[in-house]
Amino acid sequence: PLGTYYLLACADELNAVAETNETNNCLASAATVNVTRPDLVETAVSNPPVTKARGGTFTVTDTVKNQGTVTAGASATRYYLSKDQQKDSGDVLLSGSRSVSSLTAGRTSRASVNVRILTATPPGTYYLLACADDLGAVAEVNETNNCLASTSRVVVH
Repeated sequence: PLGTYYLLACADELNAVAETNETNNCLASAATVNVTRPDLVETAVSNPPVTKARGGTFTVTDTVKNQGTVTAGASATRYYLSKDQQKDSGDVLLSGSRSVSSLTAGRTSRASVNVRILTATPPGTYYLLACADDLGAVAEVNETNNCLASTSRVVVH
């Protein structure tokens, strides 16, 4: 489990030797070891165009950051149209994604990708969501903070 631990060194751990004192065989390290995971978050996403037709394309620029303290493996960022600013089952996945290489602690990856609004998308007004590690390739400290919504919306017609 995630947490902070001491390293124990224990002599005769399997009790193979009969001793007069069986309670003094272990010594704890002075320092601790923190067992943790990376934490990928979106720190920036560009705003969508004001209007766009179904089937149309536009460019999204986003930034993914590993705000954890250990390296994150490679992942994929995907993009959605959302009626609100939270990812849920009602959001519409856009065609187009980007690969994010392994990120060491504190590092970012910024890139642009062309996305397409599927022709089956219902007309309406939507926020753009960028979702880091959307396919869950990286085990993270927090799996619920991967998406960021644009500040403005796009009218899809």
